[in-house]
Amino acid sequence: MKVGIILGSNELDRVAYAGMHALISATLDNEVVLFATMDGVKAFLKNPDLRVESGTSKTIRESNEDVFQHFRKAKKSGKLKILACSYASKIHGLDKDDYGDLVDDIVGITSFSMEVEGGQIISIW
Repeated sequence: MKVGIILGSNELDRVAYAGMHALISATLDNEVVLFATMDGVKAFLKNPDLRVESGTSKTIRESNEDVFQHFRKAKKSGKLKILACSYASKIHGLDKDDYGDLVDDIVGITSFSMEVEGGQIISIW
């Protein structure tokens, strides 16, 4: 099965949840495509810009947990592709060189939709 994850936030707890969901889905042998859009693209910069406003985000930060470990494990399995939204990249003035090595490509929502056609899609805002 294909699993699409739309991440529209750079809030630490939401990024952590997206990573856990991606890893679990990949572990269950699903093809996973994460589409980072709007503020979600900021989480995948070379120097990630993660907001810490919620109580859960503060707890995660205090624990010093590496929230990107889940993405790296899922990528290592070959089952996860991370795409940055071309529109969000444009409005934030970002190009491929601004993103870290987890990002595979910058594409539009149409390309993401075609990647996960017929699959399950979850949105994390």
